[in-house]
Amino acid sequence: MEKIVSDREEKEKSGYRRLFVEIGARIGKSLFFWGMAAILAFSAYTDLVKLGDAVPITAAGEDKRIALTFDDGPHPVYTKMLLEGLAERNVHASFFVIGKNISGREDLIEKMYEGGHLIGNHTFDHVKICDLSGEAACEQIEKTSALIREITGEDTEFVRPPFGEWNKSMECSFQMIPVMWDVDPLDWTTKNQALVKQRILDKVKAGDIILMHDCYESSVTAALEVVDQLLAEGYEFVTVEELILE
Repeated sequence: MEKIVSDREEKEKSGYRRLFVEIGARIGKSLFFWGMAAILAFSAYTDLVKLGDAVPITAAGEDKRIALTFDDGPHPVYTKMLLEGLAERNVHASFFVIGKNISGREDLIEKMYEGGHLIGNHTFDHVKICDLSGEAACEQIEKTSALIREITGEDTEFVRPPFGEWNKSMECSFQMIPVMWDVDPLDWTTKNQALVKQRILDKVKAGDIILMHDCYESSVTAALEVVDQLLAEGYEFVTVEELILE
């Protein structure tokens, strides 16, 4: 009887040992699996950090281009100041000029053209297109285009309708592409250049068109400061033609 009990106890001990061995093996495999996973995750993280140090991390395929546009010029003083500042930074912008402001300032239109800037149409008298008859509206645009053509030898293809009001049903003898905007700092309402700058930087993103005016010193100064900061952040300034059509 004692032998039977002894054999039974031995079998039970043997079974417990096998169970403990099996459990230990499973735990070992699990620890090995999770250990390898941790190593791979850490390796991937290290590679990502190295990549981040090498190049700026942006959204896949993100195109960091921005179009800086100016309305109501040319101004005899501030447009000249702006053109010089843009040339120093090798930056191209788009100028939507008013026809009646061109006379006596043809040299500024020439500098815009020679500097690689886009010259657009902002009507002759800065009027609401939608308040005019079709004929009068077309005349406002054509008169300005004719003046630009005399200076540059090229037609204007882009128009910035004053107040953002465009008549899509206009039937003129020419085709124009209306250009609106994404960011408007309302620079014409204040001489505080720091405020104008901050209004732009708070909202601007890749692909945006910024609306400004080159007839105020504060606007020109703010614009050049915005250019400096966004260039440092990896943005590229292009004309509206490059942004819209390419």
